[in-house]
Amino acid sequence: MSISLSKLVPILFFGVLAGTTYAAVNFPFPQNSAYDGNGITLSDKATAATNLQSGFQHYLSTFYNESGNYAGIRSNEGSNEYFSEGMGYGMLLMVYFSNSTTSYQSQFDKLWAFYKACPDSNGLMNWKMGNLSPTEIWGKNAATDAEMDVAAALIMAAKQFGDDKYLTEVATLLAKVRQYEFETNGLHKPGDAWNDKKNPSYVAPAYYELFKNVDTEGSSFWGTTAMNANYTLLETNSAEYSTGLFDNWSNSSGTGLDGYYGYDAARTPWRLAQAYYWFGNTRAYTMLNKLGSWVATQNATNVSGSIQRNGTFGGDHNSTFIATLMTALVTSTTHQEKLDAFWNEAVSLGNENYFNQSMKLLCGLAVSGNMPNFAASATALPSTRPVSKKTFSVQGNLLTLENLSYENIQVDVFSLNGKQIRTLFRGPATQTLTLSLAGMKRGVYMVKLSQSGSSVTHKVIIR
Repeated sequence: MSISLSKLVPILFFGVLAGTTYAAVNFPFPQNSAYDGNGITLSDKATAATNLQSGFQHYLSTFYNESGNYAGIRSNEGSNEYFSEGMGYGMLLMVYFSNSTTSYQSQFDKLWAFYKACPDSNGLMNWKMGNLSPTEIWGKNAATDAEMDVAAALIMAAKQFGDDKYLTEVATLLAKVRQYEFETNGLHKPGDAWNDKKNPSYVAPAYYELFKNVDTEGSSFWGTTAMNANYTLLETNSAEYSTGLFDNWSNSSGTGLDGYYGYDAARTPWRLAQAYYWFGNTRAYTMLNKLGSWVATQNATNVSGSIQRNGTFGGDHNSTFIATLMTALVTSTTHQEKLDAFWNEAVSLGNENYFNQSMKLLCGLAVSGNMPNFAASATALPSTRPVSKKTFSVQGNLLTLENLSYENIQVDVFSLNGKQIRTLFRGPATQTLTLSLAGMKRGVYMVKLSQSGSSVTHKVIIR
């Protein structure tokens, strides 16, 4: 077997230092993260990115609406009703879909401005507003799930758009969240005005890891108190049924009250997948793996909700159930084919209503490697210069990368149509790295070297 390398072809490079002009944002979509080896992602990332981009454009044109300095996410097409949860979803999507030519920071800022313009008595957004007007309160008081996503979006926006003003604002927001939407024992409340039951899908352990580094006065609360209390609630809920399906509602111990994996509970696997992807959390892994083992026995075309927790399907075949259950499949390579099948089924459903489309996009971003933790990535950018030609050399079946000055890199092999074939290396590397391409079939491939700030490819011919 002989290997030759063609001329180096840069495919993506952006700057994060002041004054650079390579791109509008620091982490352009698609990010194609491998999450440091925590779990699996979709096989065909290139096609997934295309599908996601198409779905996002529909989301923008159908549900995003702005007036002056304010914007909101419509509760459905043509509606003048805006939920606080939609603000969180919209803000996350603006951050993660910003790319090398288009920044959605303006849209992000208008969503955030409307959130701030609609406070309840505790300074948190009223959960339902009308007509993009701060005076039209259609549902009083705050819902905790909204604050979780809004706060996380602000942290990611600071890294994506390079503006620390968001960190100052989120610290203020999180202090209110701690005071009004959580108990002193760490358990979440469903909102700032009621607490007679719990909502497992409001538990966001990946976000608590982010919050502890921003809300410094609450660092121990987020990192230990809230983390342990809410993980324990989820573990109790997960243990009730062999399927591992979570309940829409539970008591403070985690015992289910509703009996269904419905439109509330559906968000729980996605939130656990974030905790596993970003931090390799073993508690998240255990619950996902249990649920994923059941999901792997199901055909995506048959999945319909709301689902009784014993596994009996309902009548709603949509992405709320297909895409969210898909995120439970990320724990094992044995689920790769099933993961791909669930995503393909979600895509086949086309553009859906507000909530279903939100779940499709958010879960699709996660399983395609396009929802990385920017807060972690941003600390691993020692350089933003493009990789040099001199970095690559080949002898026999060995590919050698030299003059590396990056803390973390990834080397992947792709087919010419963009399908990922193999990851050759992932992790910290300095100076020289030698990798083997032995065992690969004859053909033409692309070898991609990635570091948070840049990526380049070589064409590799295996004879």
